[in-house]
Amino acid sequence: MSNRCGDANTVRECMARRHDKENPMWRPFLHCGILACAIFASLPAAANAQSLKNDEVLSSIILQPVGVPAPVLGADGRMHLAYELLAVNASPSLVTLDRIEALDQAGAVLATFNQRTLDQDIVQFAGKGTTLAPGAGAMVALDIALPPYRPLPKTIAERVSATRARIGPGGKPVPLEPGSPVPAHYVFTGASVALSPMRALTVEPPLRGKNWVAGGGCCETVTPHRATGLVVNGKLVVGQRFAIDWYQLDAHDRDVTGDPSRLSSYPSFGASVHSATDGVVVNLYDRALEQVPGHPKGVKAENIGGNMVVVKARPGIFAFYGHMQPGSLTIKLGDHVRVGQVIGLLGNTGNSTAPHLHFQLMDGPSPLNASGLPFVFTHFSSRGTLVQDREPMSDPSRPVTIDKNRLAGIHIQQMPLNDEVVDFD
Repeated sequence: MSNRCGDANTVRECMARRHDKENPMWRPFLHCGILACAIFASLPAAANAQSLKNDEVLSSIILQPVGVPAPVLGADGRMHLAYELLAVNASPSLVTLDRIEALDQAGAVLATFNQRTLDQDIVQFAGKGTTLAPGAGAMVALDIALPPYRPLPKTIAERVSATRARIGPGGKPVPLEPGSPVPAHYVFTGASVALSPMRALTVEPPLRGKNWVAGGGCCETVTPHRATGLVVNGKLVVGQRFAIDWYQLDAHDRDVTGDPSRLSSYPSFGASVHSATDGVVVNLYDRALEQVPGHPKGVKAENIGGNMVVVKARPGIFAFYGHMQPGSLTIKLGDHVRVGQVIGLLGNTGNSTAPHLHFQLMDGPSPLNASGLPFVFTHFSSRGTLVQDREPMSDPSRPVTIDKNRLAGIHIQQMPLNDEVVDFD
């Protein structure tokens, strides 16, 4: 190391002269200790380095799992492991996530997410795309879909391929110079996390009748539910991981039948909401007013779920029912409810742009401070899935398009997937 920057006492001065003007990436390192500067100066001669083992990589990115992956059998017949990663760029360089591979405990690849898919899976806290600026953070929403005959992994780890770059004019990435102390392209494997020992709870559907759409459902598409992470008391939580916004189509497959500003134009408005489980009411809010469709106002943390009920189904499992009509709740705090019992009417209260029932399971009584849990319904039948060929409410007289070749049929103890159109008998 001394043959590059002289003796140890001049390391900092030498590095300042050599790198400050030509490579701004080094500026934050010039205030490090002599040992740390020497380590960076020695890279990329990793074969002779004593400070890092062969499997230890200066990753620039902090990578941590959000919650614990929990398996659930989807309506496509596959076992889904939906979970998120917190990624923070702790370096002064631009870092682009090129590929993420999910590995099992033996190092076998369970799923691969390339840059095209990652562009849809990454939700930056400030910014867009797969490139993280210095100090930038993001949530990466992943879904590993396994065939039913494949054994579930015991643990999951992520092998990440990434690219570093300097910040050029206008914030554009500029390739690192030859001989840079850290490589531009690199691969590292994050820490593994064990799967949840808990399996998806079987529950009854919270609604009755036909033509219910599983809006914003799990798992492959990163919907607003999956993209919403909240920081509560310093911890990132994803309570809506498996949440579904249920709304109904009429007999002509229309989601709106008249003036979109009128609640009566929505087929699902006023439908009875049934408890999906036995349990005890542990959280309740009943002071929210109906919103004008498309124009929610006055939304705060306390009323974001509208008129809502949380039922403790069993230790560590809570069912949340949101956005119900004012004055429709039939229960109060502390009440014991039975599966199938009517607990309210579907409405448009709280943070809601159109009438729907927000339903989810979670591991705590607070909808904003809990981790989402998977569930399966006892049974339902599917007509297929929506084809997103128009904007919601853009043409109320036009029926939605349903792909009747995807997911159609009878489903037993499975979870409806995103935009599936189902009947509850």
